[in-house]
Amino acid sequence: MKAKPFTITDVGALLGVQKLPGGDEDSYNVVCPFCGDERGKCNFIVIKNGELVNVYHCFHCGAGGNMLTLYAELNGLYGANRYQRAYWKIQEELPMGIQEYKIRQKKVIQREKRCKEKLAEPADYENRDAVYREMLKLLKLSFSHKTDLRRRGLTEAEISRMEQLGYKSICAEDSVSIARRLIRSGCNLKGVPGFFVNRNHDWEIAFYPKNSGYLCPVWSFDGLLTAFQIRLDVPYQKRKYVWLSSAKLNKGCSPGSPVSLSGDSEARRVFVTEGILKAEVTHQRTGETYIGNPGVLNYKELRQMLAQLKERGLREVVEANDMDKLMRLDCREDYGTVCRTCSEGGLECPKKKEKREQIRKGCVKLYEICGELSLSCHRAAWDTDGEGMWREQYKGIDDWELRDDPADYGQEAA
Repeated sequence: MKAKPFTITDVGALLGVQKLPGGDEDSYNVVCPFCGDERGKCNFIVIKNGELVNVYHCFHCGAGGNMLTLYAELNGLYGANRYQRAYWKIQEELPMGIQEYKIRQKKVIQREKRCKEKLAEPADYENRDAVYREMLKLLKLSFSHKTDLRRRGLTEAEISRMEQLGYKSICAEDSVSIARRLIRSGCNLKGVPGFFVNRNHDWEIAFYPKNSGYLCPVWSFDGLLTAFQIRLDVPYQKRKYVWLSSAKLNKGCSPGSPVSLSGDSEARRVFVTEGILKAEVTHQRTGETYIGNPGVLNYKELRQMLAQLKERGLREVVEANDMDKLMRLDCREDYGTVCRTCSEGGLECPKKKEKREQIRKGCVKLYEICGELSLSCHRAAWDTDGEGMWREQYKGIDDWELRDDPADYGQEAA
């Protein structure tokens, strides 16, 4: 039997995986077939940076792998040859004749070629830093976004320092003029995440009404500005943050998922928490050095940052991920319609269990990385009851450190 070409999209269709609105044929979100998350946390990627990858990852439950892993896991195929068996079962199930096979094969090759041709190689950190610093001179932090930071509990002095660091509001109507001004000032925009060539053959930055919000800068261990997250004014598919990215656009590229350093690169102690903004906010209040990890299961960039900081004197790491890690699992019908269809009988909440296990998995991975690097690592906990469990008043380390009256509780995060 002649092998038929297929992608993870075909495998998802065979398995009945539900695609969510948005995305395109190269990358899109789905309802996670493992944990059922419908918020866009599970992503299928067919082509990335011009290469055929056919992978998936859920940022809620941590499930991930390639298209053969997907098929094998959902069909209960195990053993040393499970991927081979998965491949041939997919071949048997694909409803494709010889003519359709030829058309599909040609389309996949053409898509891969088109994607590769239009993407730019990511610029090095030095060039990104130069472009982004010039770009920030053209932006300001709006009154509404300053109000959002005040709502979080920040003082005027702290907000001013964050604005100087690059917390600025995006301006969708100036997306082309910003690029033009940067070019006139001598900047090379090729390969800088967020910049691309539009249909009019003009350079542009990916500021749109749908990603309206304020920039959260990502700083490397050696003080270079390498990327931005955007804190959205209006959540998109239940996501509050997106990357400033021009992936899939002409001459554009992705920033990846870098971690950010807030504080002293020569500090002997560093706190690790989930979130770029959260890390900076807490650093501003406490003066402690923080690493902001964009996802609790984002390991590669985190390990690299810790290794670099160790060379500069780092000895102690404090895990300061959200207090979901110590959440009680009692069912209190916190999830609305999900609870009405739950089969657990009102005892232990499966949604809470999934959430707690996900963050604990990230914590365990951090401890493993620190062990490999010979760094001491311990947990920070706050807002706990007499049994050491979370009281569910202050979730993040930023919520705790910026609470209205610390004296009310008489305990420090430790």
